[in-house]
Amino acid sequence: MDDLETQGDSEDQHSRIIIHIDMDYFYAQVEEVLNPSLKNLPLGVKQRTMIVTSNYIAREFGIKKMMLISEAKKLCPELVLVNGEDLTKYRQMSVKINEIMHKFTPNVEKLGLDENFLDITKEICQKLEQDENIDQHIENVEGYIHPPIETGMSARGAFRRACCCGCDRKLILATHIAKEIRNCVFQELGLKCSAGVSHNKLLAKLVGGINKHNKQTVLLPNYASEFVASLGPVKSLTGIGEKTAQILEDCGIKTVRELQETALEQLRRKLGLEQASKLKEMAFGRDNAPVKQTGKPKSVGLEDSCSAISIRADAEEKFRHLLVRLVKNIADDGRIPIAIKVTVRKHDSVKKTSHRECKQDKILPSFFRHKDCKVVLAEGAQEKILATIMKVFERMVDLSSPFNITLLGLSFFKFQERKVGIKSIANYLIKKSDIEVQSITNLSNEALVLSDGFASNKSFSMAMDCDQMSSAGFSDSASLASLSGSESDVEPSPKKSRRMVTYLARKKESLLTATSEDELSSPSKLRVAEMRLNSKEYDQETSQSSDIPSSSKSWGGFVKNHLSSSSTPIKTSPLATISNSNTDTTSIGAGTGLPTNVDPEVFNALPADVQQELLQNWRLGNPTQSSGATSSTASSSKNTLHRYFVKNT
Repeated sequence: MDDLETQGDSEDQHSRIIIHIDMDYFYAQVEEVLNPSLKNLPLGVKQRTMIVTSNYIAREFGIKKMMLISEAKKLCPELVLVNGEDLTKYRQMSVKINEIMHKFTPNVEKLGLDENFLDITKEICQKLEQDENIDQHIENVEGYIHPPIETGMSARGAFRRACCCGCDRKLILATHIAKEIRNCVFQELGLKCSAGVSHNKLLAKLVGGINKHNKQTVLLPNYASEFVASLGPVKSLTGIGEKTAQILEDCGIKTVRELQETALEQLRRKLGLEQASKLKEMAFGRDNAPVKQTGKPKSVGLEDSCSAISIRADAEEKFRHLLVRLVKNIADDGRIPIAIKVTVRKHDSVKKTSHRECKQDKILPSFFRHKDCKVVLAEGAQEKILATIMKVFERMVDLSSPFNITLLGLSFFKFQERKVGIKSIANYLIKKSDIEVQSITNLSNEALVLSDGFASNKSFSMAMDCDQMSSAGFSDSASLASLSGSESDVEPSPKKSRRMVTYLARKKESLLTATSEDELSSPSKLRVAEMRLNSKEYDQETSQSSDIPSSSKSWGGFVKNHLSSSSTPIKTSPLATISNSNTDTTSIGAGTGLPTNVDPEVFNALPADVQQELLQNWRLGNPTQSSGATSSTASSSKNTLHRYFVKNT
């Protein structure tokens, strides 16, 4: 007999407490909540020609999931159908459900739109430790117990008879929490759900399906093997699909009990050791998979099937509507997408077949802005994104030949988080206070542009707050594509898209080398602690002292080294390509404290508060605006931040 067969449930296997929450007939129930007049009617949600779900009234007529609409109508002529191809409302409700789950524990794993796993082990242990009288409240179980206990036996007694490891208190208390979660979902959203409680994810999901709808069930410990064997067909086990079930059937294995009795070696020859071992573990109800905390989705998309589209204008209009809906879907996300994927399904009328094709392209983060804590499109951005979509579309569809499109889809992906905080130049350049800012050589009107060597530094994040960029007057007239080639020529790969665009026209003249021994230690690095750019920190320090030694490597020392006037004529640089129509460049000059070797146009591209901060530091660093031209010549080329503002000479 296999070792897996002889292994019984152990105390260690009862260490976790998992709750599985499953919404009842989710799509149809959402429709009932949004339109109460649909309640008490046989209701089905359709997508194209299929019924994707129905309420329990319709199921009494024999209507099942993925049934053809024509067949469903024969079974129930009174069936009310709602179009469910637009998933927006279901996704929005799913987000609200997930938020409720997080009120009880951060250990929540989202499974599709209507299911969630919760690991409440930590919360259970805390409750048991903090409340000495909790045993008085956990004598009774909320919901059903499986297998059903003997008449006259208390729930607590049944659990203690099943296992003496002490897990009875945890499981019974978990049923009360599961009931509280379900009540909360119903009170806040009007939705009913079912729940399963057990020691692992597999058993919690399976036992929750025994009593539905709007019910919950807890599995007695040490009954895992018997419970799983009672399920019948192997396909009843989560994770076994049609293909695996067919392979097992070819081996003469049709039921879970037969799978339990089959030797591991026999399964290994057919499926390999890894999959065979996994199936045997599942057959006995063992599952060590952790509940993985689910973060924000990596992509957000929409797809709409349609009657055959054979004209470009029709496709563009369809994409326009999809784009509006897609932006609404990410409004509450808070992140900015920097790539878009276009999906089409083309129908071949000759071969009578259809196939899907997807292509993707970059989009600029400046196409979006934040308004009232929501992500919205910037002015004029819709047409720019739509132009990119149509370029991608034309790469997939030959417009010179007849075509038939039966499905169109759009997806945003490769999101970047919004950066918040004090609007200081330090917040533009760094991610954490202990990260050294490395060589930064250029600034474009859309984003900061890094050198090749610096672009690969994964410890540095250059994602900017779009609000900060828009408030600084950054223009969308030139795109990143103008620096790196056409956006639609090459699809970005996940790795390549992380690299910052390199300014191709950068001058090739080598920078001056360091001659001072104390500068050679880190000529191209500027520690954040030494920058003193944070306005709050600056206010605190200046209130204590106004004397900054010229030998210091701090921000004040750096400024003082670069304040003297230079007699060398200033040359035009690529840095001078930025212009801001909203800023009066004539107001910036030597007379107002701007050093002569600073490019006014680049300086004006910064936010107003950052400009004021720099001016104050420059004036403080050298209030007399006198000597130091010789010493500043060598150090100006080596100080990282200075290269943002000084023209290449």
